[in-house]
Amino acid sequence: MEVIASKPATATGLRTPMRLGTASVGPRNWHDDTAKTIRLNAEIIKKSEKEKEYGRQHDPLPLLRDSLSDQSNTVALGYMREVRAVAFKFREVLLAVNEELKMVIRTKEQLERTLDYVRKDIHINKKSIEIRTQRPKREKDSDKADNLLDVERQVLNQCKKDTEEKIGECRRTLMMLNHSRKRLAALLQERSQVLDLVCHSKGSTKFDYRARLPSPSGRVETMRPMTHAGTNSARYDDSMINDILARTSGLKDEAKGTNGLIRDQMKSGVYTARTLYGTGDRPSTPPVNPLGPYTPECATSLDEAMELIKSARQLRSDSALSMEDTDMKQKKWHHSVNDGLTQRLAETVTLLQHLNMGEAENRNALNRATRHYHMTDMSRGYNLGPDSYRDLRTHEHLDRPIMKFFQRHPGTNFPDAADLIKANNLLETSLAKTNKNIALLHLSQMRMKDDEKDKRAAADIDASILRFRKKRHDHRWTMEECK
Repeated sequence: MEVIASKPATATGLRTPMRLGTASVGPRNWHDDTAKTIRLNAEIIKKSEKEKEYGRQHDPLPLLRDSLSDQSNTVALGYMREVRAVAFKFREVLLAVNEELKMVIRTKEQLERTLDYVRKDIHINKKSIEIRTQRPKREKDSDKADNLLDVERQVLNQCKKDTEEKIGECRRTLMMLNHSRKRLAALLQERSQVLDLVCHSKGSTKFDYRARLPSPSGRVETMRPMTHAGTNSARYDDSMINDILARTSGLKDEAKGTNGLIRDQMKSGVYTARTLYGTGDRPSTPPVNPLGPYTPECATSLDEAMELIKSARQLRSDSALSMEDTDMKQKKWHHSVNDGLTQRLAETVTLLQHLNMGEAENRNALNRATRHYHMTDMSRGYNLGPDSYRDLRTHEHLDRPIMKFFQRHPGTNFPDAADLIKANNLLETSLAKTNKNIALLHLSQMRMKDDEKDKRAAADIDASILRFRKKRHDHRWTMEECK
């Protein structure tokens, strides 16, 4: 049997088989065993070469330790960068919560100042009503000014109630914001425990340097050792690299602008990172994962904080509208009451002027009536004559000589005595009426004086209320000053 032997191996592969001669002298079994051993050796050599080639392609290299260390560091840094993006989001929301806390506190202080003004206006209204109760009885009838004071009191009490409710809402919102701030600070501190070796600035979170890239099937590839056939060197995809290069080249081209404008802006402090990168390039938070950088507790706390900020802004807007409406109502009813009191004071002054004119006319009529009474009384005295008959003159006697001679004939009586008696009676009646009129004029004068006195007192009270309200309207006083 002819056996094919192998030639020496070339540099490119296995040795080429060579023919063995046939045994002509030795036994056939002896020759076949040797040929079989040679063939088995060739197969073993071929298998060894294949396994060697497979090992060259797939077996780990001596730098496996360094490769695994680099990949582990890459994954750790990627996780840290994702945590840094979450921490950046936490800082932003925490700052927003702090600013909202400050603005809500400022709004609460403004509401408290508004409530203090409302309480002072209520005190002014109460004091005005108390002062008006001191008017004389004649002037205590309810009028439009009293109705305006009552309406002002009702409006101010409603404003006080609404303002107190807004202050209560601000306090509750402040408590919730403070609780949210503490929770955010605790979560930020917990998330920041892995950020001791990375930069915390905003610019460092601009790009996503995650080491694990999505595979064509959409899954995230795990770490694998580096080999000769395929090294895991594609840590950034082409779009990311092009974006980085484009931004870098753009910044270089922009920095080479005419007259060194960018350089001057940088020196002056106007050209900052916000100018370079803009405000829209913010790090995006990773998806929610209980064991990842962005846990459900973080997402819940951020959502609650944003909802609190939204509700706090709405509360501040409603509070501003409420304070504006309260201030408008305060001014409106303050001026309305003042106008009503001014109108009442003007009407009182007008009546006082008419009373003065009526009193003057009454005094004039009283003087005329008194003079008429004296003149009538004198006429009655003249008609009665002297008290003694001996004081009468001769021509005044009823039995004077001419009358005696005239009455010697019948039917020649004169009614002098009857006419004198009748005239005297008429004069007495006139005196009585005049005296009655004088008494009525005196009574009317007294009533006008009393009315004038009451109206002057009422006018003084209304004027004092007006002065008091105008003096206290600026609210630059304390409640203790009025006690």
